[in-house]
Formats: sequence, C-alpha cells, structure tokens
Amino acid sequence: MDKEYLNSLNLLKGKTVAIVYIFEGEDAPGFGHYHIWKGDVISGWLHAVQELECVPFILDVRTFINKATSGTLPRIDYVVNLNCGSVELSSMSLVPSMCSFLSIPCIPSNSVSIVCGENKKISNLLASAMGLNVPKTLDFSAENGIYRPLNLGSSEGIKRGPVASDELANGIYQEFIAGYELTMPLVFNPCTGDMDMLPPIAYIPKSLNPNWLFDSKEKESLDRYDVAAFESVDAQVVDTIVQFAKVFPVNTYCRIDARIRHTENKLHASEALKRLEMEDLFFLEINTMPTIGKKMAFEFDVALESARTNSDNFGIGKSFDIYCEHTKIPTGTGFILACSMMAYEDIAKKSL
Repeated sequence: MDKEYLNSLNLLKGKTVAIVYIFEGEDAPGFGHYHIWKGDVISGWLHAVQELECVPFILDVRTFINKATSGTLPRIDYVVNLNCGSVELSSMSLVPSMCSFLSIPCIPSNSVSIVCGENKKISNLLASAMGLNVPKTLDFSAENGIYRPLNLGSSEGIKRGPVASDELANGIYQEFIAGYELTMPLVFNPCTGDMDMLPPIAYIPKSLNPNWLFDSKEKESLDRYDVAAFESVDAQVVDTIVQFAKVFPVNTYCRIDARIRHTENKLHASEALKRLEMEDLFFLEINTMPTIGKKMAFEFDVALESARTNSDNFGIGKSFDIYCEHTKIPTGTGFILACSMMAYEDIAKKSL
C-alpha cells in the first residue's frame, strides 16, 4: 500500500489547482461575510500547490463564476474553495455548485456537504440518528442553556441562555455540558483508502472551570487556554465519527466539534486526555470547511505532529511520515491537499 501511495503522490505532479478566494471588496448583495480567510491562509494553500509540484491558478469567486459561465477557464483539475463565512448559507455553496456543473473536484466539500453540515439543526439530527450523544434541546426560557446560530461558524453568535423565543427560528438552544471542548479532525488516509481520525484536540481552560465557554471572544485570547492532543481514542468513537462524516458526505477532510462532560468541580486534564470514550462525548457541530493553517481553529499542525509521535494509535501518522520523507519542504497544508486530491482519485477509480 505504501508503494501505491507514493505512486499516487507522484501522479499528482503537474495538475492544475485553482485557489478560489473571496475578494474583500466584493459587494454582491447576497454575499456578505462574517469571516474571510486572508493572506496567511491563501498563501498557505499556494505554497501547498507548489509543494506538490502542481500548477496554481488563483482567482476570486466572482472571476471564477464569470470565467466558468463564459467558458474561458483554462483546464482545471481541482478547485480549492476558500469561500467561507457567508452570512447567507446558500451563498457558501456557490463555488462547489459551479464545480459540480463543470465536473471539477472541489476541495474540501460539495454543496450538499456544506449546506447540511453548516445547518446545525440538520447536523444535530443526523448525529442523534447515528448514535452520538447530543445535548438535550431546551425551551427558550430554560436556564443553563447554550444558543448557537444555525449557520454561523467561528463560534460567532454563541451565548448563554435563556434566549428570546424568536431566536429559536434562527438557531438551536441546548443544554450546556459542563466540561471542556475538543475538535476531532478527520482526513482521507491514502495508506488505507478511507477517512481516518487524527488525534482529537482538547481546549483546556487555564482556570480549570468546567463552566468555561469557548466562544469567539475566548478563541482570540490564546493565553486563557491550553491545547492538547488525546493519547488514544476508543474504537467505537472512531468508527461512529468516521461513519457520521461519510453521511454528509465528507470525502477529503473535516472537523467535528464536541463537548467532553466532567462531573467533578475541576478538570483533570492529565487523566482526561489519556483516552476518549463515547460516553463522555457530546456532539456540537461538524465543520465541512475548516480552516487549515497554523494556530487556526483546525489545530491541524498539533494533531498531525501528535499523530506522527503516536502512530501506533493513529495510523494517519504513518501516512504523514511517508509524505514528509518524500517531499522537499513538507507542510501540513500540503499533506492535506495531497490527501484530498488522492481522495477524489480514489472515488474515480471506484466508480469505474
């Protein structure tokens, strides 16, 4: 399988990869954004394309749509979609919808994955149906609840309750789970030909307060929490989470956020991080368009490095090792791009 992996990696060379980003001056009336990926993220993907010895083609969303509809695009093998953070959820499916029309693989997700994943009512219903623990839905007047807008990300709009009754039309109101938050990164593993889980990353408040809320304000305060990787994950958790992601369907990479319940008055991170068990895990949301980059919400570099040092428990670490050994200047973003491209190649092979 390692030989096949290296062969697949070599076959990616020379492919044209379009990076479609949001022009900050875009003034389309239905294209408002609460968050835009800027130069650091865009340049990371550009370097990743060149890292794989592929050909980059960089253009903004409007130009991509205009050139696609007028038939003036050059030959494109893959599209990296950096249109994130739309206030209107339907607008987030603009790029992958056009990719579907042109039959171009869109990284990371297609329109169905984005719309279903970003809508928290849909994702919570699917999580419950797949056997994941989901926080109990509360009446708007109940205490000890958390309100989450239906389609905003980056923890925007999250707040403690109670809430106004009319807010329930645009969000969900659930029981607050005392404990701490974690994110479970998933990516296609070219060595196994299937989606795989990286070490889950926990966000531990330095105050050790189980009522700590990891909202958008706290995310900006890097000195208020620590980031740590789990040492191992129960097989039931891995299987359930991977199968859950496939339902959307996620074929390349994604992030699933959850809450870990603690019944004690303070968090014991040294014990809690040894093994992730299903009974402690409460689903919050799936992000089918997570940020890839250092010190970003995905924390992918932390997870990848942890997987490399703990490859006995996380097989994706071996794949990353092989990638690093055979790439001149390897990065996590480059590895994720390679895995995503190979995921689409794998789908194409299976469809023959």
